[in-house]
Amino acid sequence: MRKLPKQVKPIETILHDGNDILHLLVTQSQELKRIEEIIASYMPFEFGISGIKRGIIKIIVSKATEATSAMYREEVILSALSNAGIAANGIKILVRPPQSKPSFFAPEKKVSINAADTVAMNASEIGDTAISQALGKLSETLRRRIHEDAAKPS
Repeated sequence: MRKLPKQVKPIETILHDGNDILHLLVTQSQELKRIEEIIASYMPFEFGISGIKRGIIKIIVSKATEATSAMYREEVILSALSNAGIAANGIKILVRPPQSKPSFFAPEKKVSINAADTVAMNASEIGDTAISQALGKLSETLRRRIHEDAAKPS
């Protein structure tokens, strides 16, 4: 195994050698993780803790039903946090539905009834056989889509 260069310090050294900001961040993240574990034992759904301000813990859930469930469990959660030595005055619950991912495909539009006929007519008027054949295939595809759209319930 190769030795690390002298300028690379172990994590323990970085945390304890006067880097107060990094040490504070690590301590806060560990405390938030501990709070999250305590709260998780009382909530059967996914949630996130966005922070603690003036003793109020902000919890983010994705559904209103989960927010209601968390509100009913507030006293039990605060009691459990108090027993663990964490001073919390209350819980604020925020509902943030998950963001839907954008689709990479264009939304399907319904094909007009005369689209297939128009494309077929244009295919017959074009002199280039390759383009004419391609437009003929497109016309067939459009006819199938028209029939599929008609078969779908609205």
